[in-house]
Amino acid sequence: MKLRYTRLRVWAIFTIVIIGVIVVLNYSTGPRGPYQSTSPITDSLITASYPNLYQTITKRDAQQLKPFLSHEHPKLRQQAWRALANTPVDSLSSFLDLAKQQNTEHAWFGISKHSLSERQLRQLEQSWIENPAYRSGIARVLGQQGDEQSLDFLLQQLDRHELDNEYNLALAIGRLVRNFDTSQRQQIRIIQNAFDSNNYNARRAYLYGWYRGDESRLTATAQDTLYSRWQVMGTGISRDVDQYVNKILPARTTSDMTIYYNGEQMLDSEVQLSYELATSVGKIELTDQNSLAAKILLTNANPHVQVRALQSLSGNISKGDDLFGYISKTMIPDSMLADKVWLQAVQTALTVDPGIADEYTDRLANIPDENVYLMPEVLAVYEEIESTSSYLDRISGIVSEGQARPVMFALQSLNRYWSNISGEEQSEPRTEKVRSIVFDALELGDRGVAYIAQSLLQRETLFNASDFDRINRSLSSFSLPGDIEVYQTFGSLYKERFEQQAKVVIDSLASLEYAPLNRSLADAGWEVEVPEESETKFRLHDWQRLWELGRKPVLTLRTEKGPIKMELNTLSAPATVAMIDSLNQAELYHGVPFHRVVPNFVIQGGDYQRKDGFGGPDFVIPTEASGEGFVRGAVGIASAGPDTEGSQYFVMHQWKPHLNGNYTRFGHVIEGMDVVDAIVEGDKVLSTTWY
Repeated sequence: MKLRYTRLRVWAIFTIVIIGVIVVLNYSTGPRGPYQSTSPITDSLITASYPNLYQTITKRDAQQLKPFLSHEHPKLRQQAWRALANTPVDSLSSFLDLAKQQNTEHAWFGISKHSLSERQLRQLEQSWIENPAYRSGIARVLGQQGDEQSLDFLLQQLDRHELDNEYNLALAIGRLVRNFDTSQRQQIRIIQNAFDSNNYNARRAYLYGWYRGDESRLTATAQDTLYSRWQVMGTGISRDVDQYVNKILPARTTSDMTIYYNGEQMLDSEVQLSYELATSVGKIELTDQNSLAAKILLTNANPHVQVRALQSLSGNISKGDDLFGYISKTMIPDSMLADKVWLQAVQTALTVDPGIADEYTDRLANIPDENVYLMPEVLAVYEEIESTSSYLDRISGIVSEGQARPVMFALQSLNRYWSNISGEEQSEPRTEKVRSIVFDALELGDRGVAYIAQSLLQRETLFNASDFDRINRSLSSFSLPGDIEVYQTFGSLYKERFEQQAKVVIDSLASLEYAPLNRSLADAGWEVEVPEESETKFRLHDWQRLWELGRKPVLTLRTEKGPIKMELNTLSAPATVAMIDSLNQAELYHGVPFHRVVPNFVIQGGDYQRKDGFGGPDFVIPTEASGEGFVRGAVGIASAGPDTEGSQYFVMHQWKPHLNGNYTRFGHVIEGMDVVDAIVEGDKVLSTTWY
């Protein structure tokens, strides 16, 4: 009986698992096809009016948009104000009056993205005094568009202790102190307010200007005040404040913070702070205590922190150091060490022992086969260990194989290498070799390669006026609008290096009257007419399908490092969510890597066409800017300017308010931020599914 019961129990568990799998599959694809929310959008006012609103949005005509700013449905009003942020406005006065009348965060956000006259700025400051209800919105606008007088005005409000809606005031001050000088008294007042505030977000906003900007603009007395107030607050009370204080005062805080967080077993989980500490290691003297902090950071669980600590130690250690011993005898021989970390360990050790890579040539050669996105780091090692002739032969061999992505990396490496060798080493035969490599690369007719090659083409010691015709022939491989970045890059190159010869070419390009290109040519200094913008042809989407997704659909990216779940916002970014849905249904995101990772900032992927960041779909979608901040975990769409969005998306490592309103934020991560922190270049999204 006992055996029979066990079998029945196993069979029951197996049946439940199978049913669970079927339910999950049905939930992802649905019995009638694509996933459908159990709570679709059915509000008739929304479903009837959103398509009309978007017809207006895509025309980017402020006057046609204006009626929607007062629509009876709050969601329509909010979306219309968001759209105004990226819509040209000839006269802002009437919109500003309407924003005051409604006094909502969305209305003030829409205004904040438009330049204001000096008179309008002063009027807003007067409105601040006369109507306290406007202060939060006015602070948002002044933070984005204010001048030096606006900063002085806002700082006066601190002295008057008028701290309603403190976050927007703090952020406005934090933004403006990056652009304008402040007195020692003002700096101390800001610091005092930061530490006296009970608002966590306001506290970090006050300090953000010095964190992101030039911390040296703080006077010595202000730095002392910051340090003493931070000590009184205590380490570990606010990770963000600790991070900001460390960036501003690295010599005073790096070892203490590292040892404290390590003792609390929090260093591995506090990736952003750990990365900042690893950066600070390169700014301080390596005393015994600071060396201990550096070693702790070298053992961090996050590869980006390890790499940053190694970079900070490069050139700052010697052969007898304990740190060099750990890197050379523990890290480099470790076959399980992540390739990205291992490569940086080798680079750092090479500054002390040029022969240290000799016994690891096999591993070095194999890494690009496993992850081509690590080729830049591999080539950086070859730059150090190979003779000039051998290195140039290696780069030539990569170019001759004709694979665009490795060729791009090879040209980047070559440009760096040529900058670092002496003029004596840049002999005529080697110069000719480099010229041949670049011309062979241009023959590939690849937009990414042509874009990267521009840095080498700028060098007068390599290319001269007699090379213009040969360089210009490479443009015949490209066309508009897909390759506009190439034309923009070459337009600048031609102006700087080949102005007389290129005039006929530029006139011919300008005659095409493609407004984005002509504008970039004019910005480069060419005298060309810039035609009026033609109406952008945006990707159309199926509204009925969009309503089926519901207000907050959840998209799961199953990556090589684990799943990332993102909750999307259908009503704030319908064009973006519809695009994501289409690409998900077509499985176009499957197998696409994260091609760009900027530690402590973003991971970026979604280039299903080229997988290197230079690809784009055959459509664009409108910018759907949002007043919601780009905080840790926010998900946005990459952009080359307003209304140029395509398939590439990014996920934020940490709060970066300078992105607010400039990009579409279409969702946020609800599960898997540890995976986001661990992603390195080349890690793939294996598949995407709804929920």
